[in-house]
Amino acid sequence: MSSPRESGTLGTYQRYKLGQAQFQRWLKQTSDKLRPGSAQAPTGPVHLQNPTPKKDSNQAKKGSQPKGNPKTASAIHWSQLESMAQTVIDHSEPEQIPRSAISILRDVVFLRKKSAHFFSKAAARSEGETLKQKNIAHEHIIQVLESILNRFDAFLSKARPSSSPSGPNEDGQLGMDDINNMFELLHVEESHEGENDEREEISDAEVTATKRPKKSQKKGGKKPKQKKQPKEQRVQKRTPGSEDNSWVDTFKWVEEEEDEDDFDYYMLIYCFFQDFNSIRTYVSDRWTEYFYDKSTVSLDTLAVVTNAACEMFHEMEYELSRALKEEHPQFAEYEFMLEMLFFNYGLDHVDYSGESELSESERDYKILAEADWLGFFAYSNIVYILENVPPGKVPLFPPSAMKQLKYGLLEFEDFRDFTRNVVFDFFPEICFIKAMKTNEQLPMVVPAQDELTLDFEDIFRVRTYSSATVFDLSLYIDIRYILEDQVTDAFDLAQTTATKTKAILEEQLPNIRGPWDLKKECRFRIGEVERAILKDFLEEDKARRYEEKGISGLLDFRCRLVLNNIGYRFINESSVVLAAAFAYNAALRIDETRDLHWPQMDEFLRIYGKDRILQGPLPPELTPMDLLKRFIDRNFSTANYPFISPPKSLEALHERYAWENGHSRQNMAYLKDIIRDKFDVKAVSMLSNPTGNLPPGPNDLSDPPDAKNAIVKREDPKVGDTQIGAKEAFQSARVSPVELLEILDETMTSLLDNQLSVNLFQVHTEAVQLLQKLLGEFSSEVERDAPFLLDENTRVDKFPSLLPIVYRSMEDGNAVEIGKRIGKVVGEFCSNLE
Repeated sequence: MSSPRESGTLGTYQRYKLGQAQFQRWLKQTSDKLRPGSAQAPTGPVHLQNPTPKKDSNQAKKGSQPKGNPKTASAIHWSQLESMAQTVIDHSEPEQIPRSAISILRDVVFLRKKSAHFFSKAAARSEGETLKQKNIAHEHIIQVLESILNRFDAFLSKARPSSSPSGPNEDGQLGMDDINNMFELLHVEESHEGENDEREEISDAEVTATKRPKKSQKKGGKKPKQKKQPKEQRVQKRTPGSEDNSWVDTFKWVEEEEDEDDFDYYMLIYCFFQDFNSIRTYVSDRWTEYFYDKSTVSLDTLAVVTNAACEMFHEMEYELSRALKEEHPQFAEYEFMLEMLFFNYGLDHVDYSGESELSESERDYKILAEADWLGFFAYSNIVYILENVPPGKVPLFPPSAMKQLKYGLLEFEDFRDFTRNVVFDFFPEICFIKAMKTNEQLPMVVPAQDELTLDFEDIFRVRTYSSATVFDLSLYIDIRYILEDQVTDAFDLAQTTATKTKAILEEQLPNIRGPWDLKKECRFRIGEVERAILKDFLEEDKARRYEEKGISGLLDFRCRLVLNNIGYRFINESSVVLAAAFAYNAALRIDETRDLHWPQMDEFLRIYGKDRILQGPLPPELTPMDLLKRFIDRNFSTANYPFISPPKSLEALHERYAWENGHSRQNMAYLKDIIRDKFDVKAVSMLSNPTGNLPPGPNDLSDPPDAKNAIVKREDPKVGDTQIGAKEAFQSARVSPVELLEILDETMTSLLDNQLSVNLFQVHTEAVQLLQKLLGEFSSEVERDAPFLLDENTRVDKFPSLLPIVYRSMEDGNAVEIGKRIGKVVGEFCSNLE
């Protein structure tokens, strides 16, 4: 399970409830202001984008108004909506209506209609009258909302008669742009009205009002089956945080509260599977793009995006269970939802008419599509494994028993066999890893272990499964079907990157003379690469472990993160790279017609910002001597402090994928940090230690705590690091799950093309070479002012002291001639690089 929206996203159901609440709030506020005779009614034209008139100077101060009953203040009866809408239409112009409000209403009506499809079937099957009466009420509410929508569409068409109303978003996915626009609009209105202080006092009462009282099982409808609880109860993988989500639905429709509860159950389950398939479709599409064109997306990006999707499945399941736990906890069980949707009520997007006219093959494909939409094939294989693998046993299959996978367009039976073969090729190794952890040969979380393998370990520990595990496996089966024989690419890439990483760290280890923890971590990472990637800790035939698992992409990404993190910490220990950058750019200004090109430094300056590294812009009139003076004035030759730092998103990904404590899964707070970095929302950083944690001890792969009975929990986010000033300051940055994957995809692509593409160790090595050549050129000046620099035992971090000597030579002698000498050395250096 997950903390409530640890990732900073809003699911379809949350967006539906928030959108409905926002529209109702806007409609009530606006109609109150425009209603004739109202104390707030404006005497002149009003702009509904900010309809609140200015306060009179004699008006009571904010917070001084008497506070009424919170529930009454925040409650709206659905029968009031039509009169409120007519008030707004009668006393405003079409141009004054915010389009986001109407767009949200359109999507709310669309989603309500789709969810009502399930509810109406439940009512029709019910033997009692309760559900039938409630279904009639729901249909009437939909008619009311649709009538309001039609009125607004007709009213808005007066402004632009030629334009027809836009339809609902695809699959009823409420757009976050509309929700955020309405959030900003309502936030402005409330700040004008002085309601900010009142909201804080009312919120507790509203939360109490929105809590649903525990009720007995309702009469009518099919009584849900009670599932027998396993002996060992599953432990939450993420500890629920303290985040308050009551803001999602602050309005309640009075006298309809209990009716809405029943309706919401069907809406919850519908949105749950809708979000699953939206995420699944996005991830599968990206893997398909990779299959046809490797240049469109990297394997590292796909691995991280896929793993994040599996993390979000846990969030979705947690929220579903939390919403249903008081009255109908069994509704949140995958088996119950599968029976309800697949066997009892059917799927809303499936046309069941004319089934008798379908051929047997067409009927099979239709059933296959329905079952696959619900993750049935993954579920059936999990149940089969649990029934046939005894607790504590590791199944072994001879090579002859492993069936060759069949790809391409598959018939119903062939696809069922394909899923079975994929799972049977996958799960024995998970049993092996779980056994090693039980015997304390491995930590509970091995380096870069993905969510799918962790979830599969858990089902063998607790002998049951979660919806998230079913979704994980469904996504994995999709990827195997898409990639076909290209599934080994990730393993080959991980091996190549690991070999390169190990070689670079071994080469640079003698040059690291800074803090003890940096050198210690470098040694640890060399051993980790050797143990976890180049040598398999499971079996001699290491190719089998990696060739078909998503973990290969995560291991490759881990190598890149480690190399980059140690590299930027290493070059920040001295100003060698900084001095070389100043010398290189000074040479470029001596003769701008000369084609000097230092590829690694050019990329370094482009990525980290030339103006930032060189302490300001480089106007045409800036001379080489002026540039060197910048270096000296800022005391860069002797000061050792970081002059570059990675972006917040890179820090967050390093914290998530380059480290684990070995005992628990990482929390999902890194996703929220990536959203903040994307939208530039000012908030406290979640990473208190951007340079990484201290490396574990040498026994990190052989000393897990209590692995026999432990289950891999989710690590709690650091409370002190996740504080933000105001709740509203971050709500506007919330995104839908698919939008989050798009942001993560974009962020990963940018980082791999920029920060992670530069070998910082190579930049440092070449910078040392350039400064050594400059020392040779200015040896006479150095001998006079700083002879210690010519000693062969002098540490390279002293080399930047050369630039002040060169600058003084320019002051005392011929600056142009000194500049030409710098240009000559830099020119020869760049030529040798080619």
